[in-house]
Amino acid sequence: MTDNAETSYDVLIVGGGPAGQAAALELAAAGARCAVIDEQARPGGQILRQPPVSFPAQNWVDENSYRPLRQQLRVFENQAAIAWLGRRSVIGLQSGPQGHMLTTSGADGLQELSAAHVLIAAGCYDMPYPAPGWTLPGAMGAGAMQTLLKAQGIVAGEPIVFAGTHPLMLLIAAQISRSGGKVAEVAFDRSFATIGKSMIRHCATALRNGSLLSEAGKAMMELRRAGVPVRFGRPLQEITGADRVTGAVFGEADHPGTTPCGSIGLCYGFLPQSDLPRQAGLAVRWSSPSGGWATCHDQWMQSSVEGLWVAGETTGVAGAPIARDEGRIAGLGIAAALGLITSRDATRRAAPFRQSRKAAMRFAAMLDDIADPTQALDRVAANNTTICRCEKVSASAVRETLGSTTDVNAVKRITRCGMGLCQGRNCEHMLIRMSAAAEGRPLETMKGFTGRFPARPVSIADLLDKPLP
Repeated sequence: MTDNAETSYDVLIVGGGPAGQAAALELAAAGARCAVIDEQARPGGQILRQPPVSFPAQNWVDENSYRPLRQQLRVFENQAAIAWLGRRSVIGLQSGPQGHMLTTSGADGLQELSAAHVLIAAGCYDMPYPAPGWTLPGAMGAGAMQTLLKAQGIVAGEPIVFAGTHPLMLLIAAQISRSGGKVAEVAFDRSFATIGKSMIRHCATALRNGSLLSEAGKAMMELRRAGVPVRFGRPLQEITGADRVTGAVFGEADHPGTTPCGSIGLCYGFLPQSDLPRQAGLAVRWSSPSGGWATCHDQWMQSSVEGLWVAGETTGVAGAPIARDEGRIAGLGIAAALGLITSRDATRRAAPFRQSRKAAMRFAAMLDDIADPTQALDRVAANNTTICRCEKVSASAVRETLGSTTDVNAVKRITRCGMGLCQGRNCEHMLIRMSAAAEGRPLETMKGFTGRFPARPVSIADLLDKPLP
């Protein structure tokens, strides 16, 4: 892995997480000239977010479940044939007869890179959960708390409460507790009986993946030994505080219970990064049950546009092992498209990755069922809380507008919901849910915001010398 000043490659890969690394390794082995672009200075993605080189961290992601990912990362970092382009955001993607052009923004301003093929492996992010009080300092995604711990060795404001539906918060809470942080409570929105029914529905998958499930079980036991209560059937009603988070109110409205805290980690699921695929005009589908837009692809991970490929959480949030397998499949598919390997060889080498992906997808489906946030999201949509934090648009303002139009782009223009700095990453999924409910349509039939350049925030100064596409 080397820094490189070239501007033209055989393949450009957007994202340095497990999927992007896996694809780059396959392509480098085949002899392709490829570069990996990432917003972070070092590779690893969110799951292996690395601290700065000058800040060595003790016991960095040392759990056994991270071992295969750490091994791949070490191989990737030692691969001299791969160009690493860190600290850059991809803000635009255009396709034409001569190939594909990426526009990046970084410390050196805008830069244009071209390639015959582009792989988007942009990952996912915490699904924002707009409970009353969610805009207070100290309210953040559980994944953000984990990133602080991994990359900086920082524990968020203590004591910490975790609230949500996703079992990942058990692992994050245990990591923070193990590091010396104080966790006040882990509260599951869904009841233990409801989660148990999901497990029964996927009994065979649960039995085949006992080692994965045991990670959550070990984390729960570790938390309980540390005196951290893990409770079920505890729906979050409100986050309290004036200038920052001071407590979390749980339970039914007529039987509230408040847990004092200095910060709260919200863990209701994750949304695929879809900004760049949608800006480039790729076909997407609604990703149930958490929501967001997953990019469509064929058996080789090629999107609806020839020469543009996708892998990992961009195709639907399913976990790092699946992302790694999809990256390998995409890398082999691109290598075959470039004529570097034969189609027969690509098919043979991809077979074990397809098999492991198929098995892991069953576990991902079980996890989706266990962590289904639908009821929690429906409950929030009925409150008069802020839906769009950038433009301070309330749920009541959205509901009032939905009385005259259910087109989300029209609602956006009328209320400014989705017009802020995040461009809808925080609020679009809730607006779509509310619009679908108002119209009585399935979520899968809804359309999202129109994708436009730039796909990521960029300073106006960087754009002054560049005409918009």
